[in-house]
Amino acid sequence: MPLDVSKIRYVSLIRLEGGESILNIPYAEMTVDPDLIAGFVTAVIIFAKTPIRTIRKAAYDILIEVGETVLVLLVVDPVPDEAPYREPLKRILGRVELELGDKIKAFEGDIRRFREFALPILEEFPFYDADINLVPMRRKDGIPVPFRVGTIDSRLEKLEAFTSGKRTIGEIMDLIGLPEVEVRALVSILYKYRWIDFRKRLTESDRLVRRECSRQVLQKLLLDYGDDVEYLLSAFDGMKQVRDVLGSLQQYDKGAIWFLINKLVEVGCLSVVTGA
Repeated sequence: MPLDVSKIRYVSLIRLEGGESILNIPYAEMTVDPDLIAGFVTAVIIFAKTPIRTIRKAAYDILIEVGETVLVLLVVDPVPDEAPYREPLKRILGRVELELGDKIKAFEGDIRRFREFALPILEEFPFYDADINLVPMRRKDGIPVPFRVGTIDSRLEKLEAFTSGKRTIGEIMDLIGLPEVEVRALVSILYKYRWIDFRKRLTESDRLVRRECSRQVLQKLLLDYGDDVEYLLSAFDGMKQVRDVLGSLQQYDKGAIWFLINKLVEVGCLSVVTGA
């Protein structure tokens, strides 16, 4: 059974010597305080006479990997097979010991220095496993990313430059110059914290319908592209396919009309009729 990221609720790195949570990444709402779970697990690990790798509760499982300086804790909905989750957990532990082991040993109470390690965790367990054929579109009403610091911040800025609604995730991967696994993690961060939405790439068989959009946006489009904007908005009535409208504009360059249709979808003046 493959890994299902929708089942993941929480990942935490806990310093063994003092029991502090040095990095916490929530994936889903939980009825139990994750800090209480971390404290409970740490106590069990410290006082258990035999190694404990799984703690099963009625509503969730706690998977544990213990290293020299830190333990990695994964809270997940009950799953019949741990292996797809256990192997990434081991890789996370290996990386944290290698990259942060000395800092953890010299820990003086400041957990901020560990926030950048959220990216390696999200490479293994992204918030959302998006289809690479989807087109990410930037939003303006996102919420702050709690671990947007250092490398993560610079990588997100680089990705955001490509989220104009013109390229699929796969196309962005080809252009951005970052590893695919990292791009998937970064896309999942932007989606989790509501900085992007997804849409599928338009095809000639799609049906579009006019939507109310910002008057300022519409006026700028009319200024930039003229009466063709109003024609396209009135032509798409929720029944016509894109190919029908393209056929009625044979006197124009097809590429230019496609660009304008995509632009109108991007800014919210047109939308795809779902289930069409």
